[in-house]
Amino acid sequence: MKKFLLAIALLSSAIFAQPEDSDYSYWPRSYFASIGFGVIANRGDFFERSIKVQEDGITETINLPLTKVLMSPDYSLGVNIREFSIAATFQYWSMNVDINGLPETMKEQQMRFWRLGAEFTYNFFYPEFFQAGVGLGYSFSSVKLKNNATSVEKGFANSELMGSAIALIGNVRYFITDYFALNPSMRVYETWYKAVNTNNAGTKDLKSYIWQTYIAISISAMVQF
Repeated sequence: MKKFLLAIALLSSAIFAQPEDSDYSYWPRSYFASIGFGVIANRGDFFERSIKVQEDGITETINLPLTKVLMSPDYSLGVNIREFSIAATFQYWSMNVDINGLPETMKEQQMRFWRLGAEFTYNFFYPEFFQAGVGLGYSFSSVKLKNNATSVEKGFANSELMGSAIALIGNVRYFITDYFALNPSMRVYETWYKAVNTNNAGTKDLKSYIWQTYIAISISAMVQF
């Protein structure tokens, strides 16, 4: 995580601090910020398995969410260099979801989901008012759940899954003015959760990753300056 944030900081410094007399000075640059909301469909290991971790002779079963449709706001901040765009993105949301393997009276619990990433896109038809973009992204994500970790000795506990994802990105920018655009997009995140934390066992690396695919469709309002 620290290396990822450092890489973003170094890349941003190189772009934002480019001297005017450099070889890149003839490449038009602009900056943008956007906020939107998306619907996320997901499928994968969450619906097919649970996780078991051991600490001090105690075996804890981590039950996973069954909800196949999530929602989340989308935030981004980035730079356009001619037809190329580089952005830092963030998603955060909490909602009640159904948890597999819990007693019926406790089946619904709160889930907190967040994702922090970097994206690179190429915008076709630049600099027209209508642009179509394709790109790639990389992100870190976390899913925190309440009362979904169970053991005979300790009862119920909270857990957090942590992992990374590669994203395929497709989007459209429709500029209503020179400074304001609507930005519908679709992202496919192939996510692997490689560590889990519980109140009782602490943080454990998973021997077998939890794989989950997220398909996010969102629409954002973008300001360019």
